[in-house]
Amino acid sequence: MTSAQPSENGKENREVSEEPEASDLSWWQSLKIVTSNRNFTIYLITVWIYSSMSVLYRYFNLYFRDIGIPYVMIGFLFSVLLGIRLLGNFVSGYFADNYDRRKLAVVTMALSSLGYLLLSFAGDFITILGSMTIIGASSFTGTAGRAYYMEHIDRRFGGVAQSLFTLGTALGLVPLYAVSVLFNQGWEFIPVMKILLFIAGLLYAVCAFIRATVLESTAPPERQQKSDNLLKDFLSENWRGLKLLARVFPVFLAVLMFDALSDSLYRFAELYFINETLKFGIGDINLILLLTLLISVPLTLLLGRLFDKQGGHKLTVAVYSVMPLAIGLLIIAQYVPYVAPVSWQNAVDAIYPGLRVIFSLAFIATAIKSINDVLWRSLINTYIQKSLPRQDLGKMISLSTTFTMLLLAIGPS
Repeated sequence: MTSAQPSENGKENREVSEEPEASDLSWWQSLKIVTSNRNFTIYLITVWIYSSMSVLYRYFNLYFRDIGIPYVMIGFLFSVLLGIRLLGNFVSGYFADNYDRRKLAVVTMALSSLGYLLLSFAGDFITILGSMTIIGASSFTGTAGRAYYMEHIDRRFGGVAQSLFTLGTALGLVPLYAVSVLFNQGWEFIPVMKILLFIAGLLYAVCAFIRATVLESTAPPERQQKSDNLLKDFLSENWRGLKLLARVFPVFLAVLMFDALSDSLYRFAELYFINETLKFGIGDINLILLLTLLISVPLTLLLGRLFDKQGGHKLTVAVYSVMPLAIGLLIIAQYVPYVAPVSWQNAVDAIYPGLRVIFSLAFIATAIKSINDVLWRSLINTYIQKSLPRQDLGKMISLSTTFTMLLLAIGPS
């Protein structure tokens, strides 16, 4: 078999004969090949750092509520963020396919750093709005980073490579555990969030510095036809990308849009419902998220390996078919809060305070939904990386994201 092997600068410019199929190699062998690319590995580390602190986003609605922002205005804040991200994602694909992806990835991390630092000092609606606006502005360059690492991945091992990014989410166990420890010591929710948001901002600044000084730039993809009129070129490129996306992923795109609408409604109400209706405290919710994260990582690594070996059709059906179950269980949890006898609950509480949540339907429902969300995103990225031209990765990522966000805009988050 003869296929193109990506070089260090991301271009497929050398032929390798008789390359082994992914199914012929072990997971460790696949991992070694994927991480042998220096740029991919360095970028992966910065994403791990980013993802480890991005778990704080799950607490934003509770954080804003406790600061004193009314529910309606919280919905408005997330709608503003979504609107900015919608516009940013739409134009970011064009930037990613026509400008230096490394430099754009630096800008993304720098804006995230500024937004989180400002949010750590926020105590009123205007400051929070400004912070969310800056965080949203990072989406104008965000697609470039995803396109950058995808062009450095050997297509044969796209599943394994994509699954590696979930390890960064696993590092989110660190801030989640820190929250648990501080709660047990009597800290209040708002001071804990402010400290962690400030730390996140500093870490994102470090990531921006690493991307700016260590990563290597890649030349923008070459195009045969390019208009001197920027607006005309932007529209024509996105129209071409839309036709390509519809031709390659017609059904998949429709499923993405439907999932985005349901996910928006679910995520906005989920933690409020668990906190206010089911009467679980912030500490309990934190433990639920921590345990869920712990479970999701090995499953995602397994999913990536199976995708490379068997393809994605059956995996996609299996992952998505489980999602409605989570919503049903969360509704039932109002009437059947726990699925184990009190003696079992007391026994695990003796091991770690609050650990009885593992027997709650709220935990089971949240775990199923959150784990499936992680698996779903990994599947989407693997499909894009394996199936679409490298020179159009930016447009493909941004257009698929934009379509899902159009339906997210109907929801409150």
